[in-house]
Amino acid sequence: MKQLQIFDDHATFISPAIRTDKHKHHALEVIVSLGGSIHIEDAFGNTLTSQAVLVLPDQLHQTITTGVASFIFIEPESDLATRILSTFYPTQTVQSIEGRISEEERKVFMEGDITSFATTIKSINLLDERVQKVVDFIRSHITTHEFSLELLAEIACLSTGRFTHLFKDQVGIPLRPFILWCRMRVALTAVLSGMTLTQSAYQAGFSDTSHLSRTFMDMFGVNPSSVFKQ
Repeated sequence: MKQLQIFDDHATFISPAIRTDKHKHHALEVIVSLGGSIHIEDAFGNTLTSQAVLVLPDQLHQTITTGVASFIFIEPESDLATRILSTFYPTQTVQSIEGRISEEERKVFMEGDITSFATTIKSINLLDERVQKVVDFIRSHITTHEFSLELLAEIACLSTGRFTHLFKDQVGIPLRPFILWCRMRVALTAVLSGMTLTQSAYQAGFSDTSHLSRTFMDMFGVNPSSVFKQ
């Protein structure tokens, strides 16, 4: 049975065998096989088979699992992402971490809440404080604001041109795709709270259910109705 949980800085999705279309999302992704194997193809057609995989944010890829697997989607600006990256120190956009996860850690990934993982790693602030202020503002006002470039640049105390460049450099994607990613998180949380996809779409600021579904497909490679069975 598919199971989705959303925490403050990450989400977990436990699923039986699955085949996605090629997709990309803003999360740092860890996939751990709980039975079977994981097959990953990157944007260039390179393939990887493993029982534990790390995928860097904003990377086009296709995922095929042959058994139950735990998918962990970590907010890349979070302290948890910093700890994960400091632990595994990836040198490729898609990389096997099989053999670097103990059986005890595998159980932690299966349980979902991995905030205690890598707690011995020193915390590092990834973002410029001006960008961090904007990121915090967007996340805390995502259901109540339409964000203009001028407003967000003013919060960062930067010109619009300088802010646009710095935001993409720091976060890894432009401003609008980041806002869309934040809206997706709101929509998924709304679905889990009992709302329909239609209600969740409007709650998160999508124009309609079709917009939400298309965005979900682009980000995760599967149709949301197949995940939530609505």
